[in-house]
Amino acid sequence: MSKISEILIKLGQTERSGFGFGTRATNSKIPVILVGVLIDRPADAKGLGTDLFILTSGSGGAAQKTPVNGSDLWGVSISGGSTKDIDAAVEAGADFIVVDGESAPGAALRDDETGKGFVVGENVSEHRAKAIDAGPWDFLTLDASNMKLPLSVGAVLDIQEELAKYSSHIFLRMSEVPDKSNLELLRDIGISAFIYDGKSITKSDLNGLRADIDELEPKKQKSSEGAM
Repeated sequence: MSKISEILIKLGQTERSGFGFGTRATNSKIPVILVGVLIDRPADAKGLGTDLFILTSGSGGAAQKTPVNGSDLWGVSISGGSTKDIDAAVEAGADFIVVDGESAPGAALRDDETGKGFVVGENVSEHRAKAIDAGPWDFLTLDASNMKLPLSVGAVLDIQEELAKYSSHIFLRMSEVPDKSNLELLRDIGISAFIYDGKSITKSDLNGLRADIDELEPKKQKSSEGAM
């Protein structure tokens, strides 16, 4: 299983490590919502506090093959290229592949240990949405870069309308940074990660966002007790 798959299963959970005699036990909390950053070069990751990095595609839409050193979790975006490019990226340490366009090699769909994501385009038909939902994706990315904050009721309903089409974890491509109130709204409707462009978000905004998410508890399940 890929790291991204395992983390998505455990969102909001606290993991205990260090079992055994003479070993000090430690607790580590997996965030309720992940924060990821798109970068053009591995060097662009330096100094950015984030949960994951996505290397944008290289020439011809091919996967980049240079590792993001110092990152525990990174993947590559592809819109073209070849099977060899994908294999080289995985060999370099990429944990997951993000398919950004239907011209990407079909090898990205292989049943292997690599995590898989898909960028959903605009105006997707009902039949295409069903086909996407039937795919092997660990997560789907929706473009919310034009979404204005704070969220209105209509904006929340727009997101929920898209979420209703899919059963995978949903990542939102964002441009604005939500405050605590909007974080709670996005958590409650089922968003698993925010993705930002590394060229447009500041280190300060990233650090502040992650600090707010660290304080966020998992969504409380409504009790059915007392219902008539």
